[in-house]
Amino acid sequence: MTFVIAEAGVNHDGHMVKAYKLINEAKKAGADAVKFQLFNSHYLWGDDRITQYELSQTQIKQLKDYCDEVGIEFMCTPFDVEAVKFLTPLVKRHKIGSGCRKADILVAVSETGLPVIMSMGMSDREEMWRCGSTFSRTDLTILHCVSSYPCSPENVNFNIMKSIPWKRPCKYGFSDHTTGILASPVAVGMGAVVIEKHLTLDRGSEGPDHTSSIEPPQFKQMVENIREVEVMLGSGEKKILPCEKELRELWYAGKG
Repeated sequence: MTFVIAEAGVNHDGHMVKAYKLINEAKKAGADAVKFQLFNSHYLWGDDRITQYELSQTQIKQLKDYCDEVGIEFMCTPFDVEAVKFLTPLVKRHKIGSGCRKADILVAVSETGLPVIMSMGMSDREEMWRCGSTFSRTDLTILHCVSSYPCSPENVNFNIMKSIPWKRPCKYGFSDHTTGILASPVAVGMGAVVIEKHLTLDRGSEGPDHTSSIEPPQFKQMVENIREVEVMLGSGEKKILPCEKELRELWYAGKG
């Protein structure tokens, strides 16, 4: 089955009550995991422009414990090597964001031996190959991603998922920054095994990711659509199906 990640990201707006609500809504919507972010504004930008969205290590641990209680996998993107070290005992797999593909982070994540999901927004195929080579002995899933918030339909470029000849075996998926719920089920139809989509409690809220997110009812519908696409994909074997036999007999009886 497709692994569906509800990207809570910074849509908690720095408030733990909202973070807990996002976990609850992700679980109710049928997501397999809910993902947060661990970063320091001054380390990333040299100033406090996103300090209000920071979560402390203590808060991250509390969210991990609550995910365990609710019964949904906890994930968190590290933005520096120290965050990788802190998160490794807390997560089943590491997620590398499109803005986090620095060599020291890639090496630190590789050394953990955990499975890796890596978004490849803001890159070309050469960078994909170069980053992917860091994980030569790692269970790797590459997420096609367009780092535009929101991403317009003409920029999605789904055909990239079937046109790039990877230099190493890996799985692939889609990090969805479009505004609706169509793109992710389409990606699954094209073979994506991981879907990541931003979840918000209110698209009208102020903040960097709310407008490229969807609210809980839409997220639930998206997951249901993904599961239906999985059923539609079938086995890939061409044969006469039981549901066709009666009509086939009517059409071809006695016709040689």
